[in-house]
Amino acid sequence: MNLHAFRSLRQLALAGMLLVSASPAYASDARAGIAAANAAFEAAAAKGDGMAIAALYSPDAQLLPEGSPAIKGTAALAKFFQGVLDSGVAGVGLKTLEVFGRGATVTEVGEYEMRDKAGKVIDHGKYLVIWRNAGGHWHLHRDMFTSSVAPAK
Repeated sequence: MNLHAFRSLRQLALAGMLLVSASPAYASDARAGIAAANAAFEAAAAKGDGMAIAALYSPDAQLLPEGSPAIKGTAALAKFFQGVLDSGVAGVGLKTLEVFGRGATVTEVGEYEMRDKAGKVIDHGKYLVIWRNAGGHWHLHRDMFTSSVAPAK
């Protein structure tokens, strides 16, 4: 191996090490941004504000609820969430279990619960969200969730 090839290989290895060492910091930044957005989601649900929830999504977001076609766009998302809130959901709790990925797109796996005005849990389940960073803010981009409650017979 000549000296030039050795230096190139060494630079490539160093660049790779820098990328690997930078990934945890980026992942923690994503986790912090997701936690902030999830807190805003919970606060908007507590206020009964479907439009504020929809504003947390990217402009070309898709919500993929169980038993329904994909819901696309801010207006459709706001209508969906307002309908959920108007049906008696007074609180939402979100719990992040893991965040993985890198760059401007990461995935979150979590659990949710919905409560009524008395604080009683009326549904709980799991979700998978693909987040997109735009302008330094994390936005829900693809959101799929399913209830863990068995259907009534």
